[in-house]
Amino acid sequence: MSKFFSLNYYFDPNPLMDVRTLRLMLAFFVIMVVIGIGIKIYEKAKKLSHIENKLADKYFSLLVVMGFVGILLTWFRYENAYFVSARFWTLIWLAFFIIWLVSILRYQYKVVPLAKKQAEQKKIFAKYLPKKNK
Repeated sequence: MSKFFSLNYYFDPNPLMDVRTLRLMLAFFVIMVVIGIGIKIYEKAKKLSHIENKLADKYFSLLVVMGFVGILLTWFRYENAYFVSARFWTLIWLAFFIIWLVSILRYQYKVVPLAKKQAEQKKIFAKYLPKKNK
């Protein structure tokens, strides 16, 4: 367990990797991409509001981009590329993923409810306005 707290463990330029671990990493990142594509298909199938479309696009971008970057990191590790297969790249990937996810969650729980409330109020207000004759 002490090796996880050692800098040498993360900055080893050519870490050894078990084939099962590589397959697990690859499966995880491929599932991320597939879920992202599934979100896009769901978005197109359902007629979502503008704000819900924007939220779905944010999740789609997160999952597809980070999934492909993860697949690339896994490929570098499989090929034993000297510098780009180091474990610290996975830590950097995880940090970017968490930062991006937190920004999306903040948008989802702070901006989306306000936008829905404003759209509802606008709809109620608009029904009292005179309609244009065609």
